[in-house]
Amino acid sequence: MNNNPKKQEAMKKTMLTLAICLTALSIGCAQEMEGTVAQPTHVVGRRINEAGEITKEFISDFSYLEDGKLSRYEFPEYAISASYTYSDDFISQEHIAHQSGHPIFHEYNLFTYENGQVKTVSHLLDNMGVSQYWVYSYYDDGRLERKDYKTEDYDDYREHWLYDYENDGKTVVESYCTSWVSQGWLLRKQTTSQYDNDFILLSNLTENFNVSGELTSTTQTLYSYTQSGMLASETTQAFIGDEWENTSIVQYAYDDNDRITEQLSSQWDAENNEWTPTQKIIFEYSEDGQTYTVSFYKTDDANWVWDVFNNQTVLFGPNLKAQQRALSFMVYEDMNGHGYVNQIEFTMEEMNEPVYLETGEQSETAAKLHPNPTEGTVCIEGEKATEVRVYNTLGQLVKTVQNTNEVSLEGLPQGVYLLRVTLEGGKVFSDKVVKE
Repeated sequence: MNNNPKKQEAMKKTMLTLAICLTALSIGCAQEMEGTVAQPTHVVGRRINEAGEITKEFISDFSYLEDGKLSRYEFPEYAISASYTYSDDFISQEHIAHQSGHPIFHEYNLFTYENGQVKTVSHLLDNMGVSQYWVYSYYDDGRLERKDYKTEDYDDYREHWLYDYENDGKTVVESYCTSWVSQGWLLRKQTTSQYDNDFILLSNLTENFNVSGELTSTTQTLYSYTQSGMLASETTQAFIGDEWENTSIVQYAYDDNDRITEQLSSQWDAENNEWTPTQKIIFEYSEDGQTYTVSFYKTDDANWVWDVFNNQTVLFGPNLKAQQRALSFMVYEDMNGHGYVNQIEFTMEEMNEPVYLETGEQSETAAKLHPNPTEGTVCIEGEKATEVRVYNTLGQLVKTVQNTNEVSLEGLPQGVYLLRVTLEGGKVFSDKVVKE
């Protein structure tokens, strides 16, 4: 572990990080036109007192490239900005904070890619001397095999995530290990995820171990869905004694357009054998659909009062790999510490749907996909294909075929898929296909 207090504090004050976020998936259910996606251009965080009066507003603006990728984020009041650069092989994010016209904070994240998959992630804080590194490895079929992590304090990687796939990929085992010179690799946590035939997540079973290898706790999360496929609930249970006991639940409600309207969190009251609500998030949409407001509440003596929220989720790219699914950023009161908000208003704009698995060679190929939309089979017209990889909107690889110009999507649910096609001679191109 990093025991340098200065470095620990610097890491805590990271203002922009890429992360997986289920809230982003729920928020991102705004109605989309074909080939476009609604993305935030103006975000206002509000602090509200007990009387319901707005006492402070935090304003941030986002700008995008013509192809829909985020190019810049600005927090004008505190002279904070972040810019993004893209190529076939990397995504970089540079974040700078100024004070009196001089940069006082400089953060840099670099994601490198190979064959459309994340290979390395580097996080640097230039003026703090903090650096972190991740390296990703994959099986031959493209599925993630392992992820290794280290900081600048060590020459070797000290944290490892290992992935095994069973039952045709519907069972995924993630093993988290730490490694030390004196003890070797230690298994600290293992999570087994179960998916159905459509690769919809059904459950997570998590086992935690101490440094002696003893099992210290076992928990599981069970997922349910609405008839239209939206996440309905997440129920967490702990294995105590010889049986499962409820601990918490998160429930989701939607309108007729499958837009989320409420996220309710509750704790299990064993004495009364019932769920006790603790927090809720309310989503409200304008009539034109261009803005929506997210309000945070908690319970206080059986009444709902404003809750504090200081981590905003604002970007949701459906074609991003899971590690870059959403962009999160912290609300800052000033340059000395975090602020908080009780409500966030998003102004959305339809723009081209960003595709991050680019190769730069698509326009040079003579191949194309048809029919599109399709009811089952997609044909690649033109040059011979040596490999086709099919990704769903979560960035998961759901199918790989070799040496064929016909790809069957039978058995996959209706929706949008990204096909990454490798042609003879090495040319690669990606295109979206809609399965009806």
